[in-house]
Amino acid sequence: MKLQHIIEQHWYNKANPFLTLLLFPFSIIYAIIVRIRKCLFIFKLKTQTKIAIPVVVIGNISVGGAGKTPLTKALAAELIARGIKVGIILRGYKGNADKELIVKTSDSSAVVGDEAMIYAQAGFRVAIARKRVAAAQLLLREYPDTQLILADDGMQHYYLDRDMEICVVESSRMFGNQHVLPLGPLREGMNRLNSVDAIVVNGYENHDRLANILAKYKVPVYYQVPEFVHFYNPQTQHIATVQEMKDKQLMAIAAIGNPTRFFSYLENLGVKLIKQQAFPDHYHYLKSDINSQYAIITTEKDYTKLAQFAASNIWVAVVNARLDNNQLIEQMVHLTQKEYKTNGS
Repeated sequence: MKLQHIIEQHWYNKANPFLTLLLFPFSIIYAIIVRIRKCLFIFKLKTQTKIAIPVVVIGNISVGGAGKTPLTKALAAELIARGIKVGIILRGYKGNADKELIVKTSDSSAVVGDEAMIYAQAGFRVAIARKRVAAAQLLLREYPDTQLILADDGMQHYYLDRDMEICVVESSRMFGNQHVLPLGPLREGMNRLNSVDAIVVNGYENHDRLANILAKYKVPVYYQVPEFVHFYNPQTQHIATVQEMKDKQLMAIAAIGNPTRFFSYLENLGVKLIKQQAFPDHYHYLKSDINSQYAIITTEKDYTKLAQFAASNIWVAVVNARLDNNQLIEQMVHLTQKEYKTNGS
């Protein structure tokens, strides 16, 4: 059993007493470092840069996939539908770009990262940089009429000042054992939830238990649910329903933060999977990973890397996120109506 799997079991399922003793001191050190770093910004020993337009950070306090990208897409699409010019910034995680870039549909996910390609292919304004401040500044230079910036991830990137923070929580995993790294999956302690403006729960698993945990933080809680659209074959341009896919020998593959959630979602739709294959998050696929014996179902994120193989047996599950109400959107629209001053633009 791989060490990563053993540690994740410890985080989310069954605690290992040996690992607790081993990791606890490192967890204390990590928590102290996180606190010191945050205090440097609180006491102005490190400077936050204020951008000339509102910035909304969509992040989480735990490692792994929580559903930030689908939420960011959904918020951006709704804001644009209301006439707001939106830009998206992110780090370009696992991409090898060595400078800030405006992301184009012709770019490679190996350069700009998976999530950045998803946004660009959906038609959004996107900029990446290792420093989010640089990404925001580049976006505004390229698109000076932008009215609001959504930052995918970056709750812990305090150099960029923000007008609103949304913490996304994955309902099936919740916060694990509620310890910080490496003893638990948290990047910051649970008390960080006191300072966010909203919590968006991805899914309804563990609803009552999670509601009890979140109730103590007095922060508005919203729910995001996946809304299945269709299966799409990028090579043949064919669109298929769940019923049409049932006649195929199906295999699902995913290299995301929580692939089990994706597989379960497909099965709950009524899709019968003969085989499932999970890869590490942000895995760079090989052609040999595409099993020609099956019709393969994967995610939009995974296809940004699988596209290079032009395999006609790959189908993308197109899924949109839907919020349980529009209050978050209304808050963001209100932000665009305020006046802003900047200490660096």
